[in-house]
Amino acid sequence: MGEILIIESQPILREALRQFLFPEHHATVRDRWPGARDVAGHDLVIVDRDCLDADARAVDEVLGTLARLRVPSVWLHAGPAPTLRTRSRAVAVAKPLEVPVLDAALRSLLPSASENLPHAGAPEGDEPLDYPAPSGAIIELTEVVEDPDEEP
Repeated sequence: MGEILIIESQPILREALRQFLFPEHHATVRDRWPGARDVAGHDLVIVDRDCLDADARAVDEVLGTLARLRVPSVWLHAGPAPTLRTRSRAVAVAKPLEVPVLDAALRSLLPSASENLPHAGAPEGDEPLDYPAPSGAIIELTEVVEDPDEEP
């Protein structure tokens, strides 16, 4: 079991990542960069580049902290990939996320995950992915909001 920190501002993607890793890994989620104190003790950090300031210094600060603590990281990005100087300890993954790509990134950085991730052995080519049946209650990821001023 690995301790993974997920830094993602979008609640739906944050929950999807947490569910992807569950139950084989314990995931802690944050909506923004928590600082070096919260990173210590994690085996891997998943960072959404969009959660950081548009300033390149924020990316450099996070990369420097992760390198100093020797914590590998997966960087999610929608635009240009962040410049990762320590490619052996950091991998960039483009959004929208694809299960085989994310799975491969996690396996390359967290070798103990090879047997633990639920999507191990994903089929190659155009074969459909065979996802395991959900266990427990289904999580509804939509929210109904009613306008109190609106007449029925």
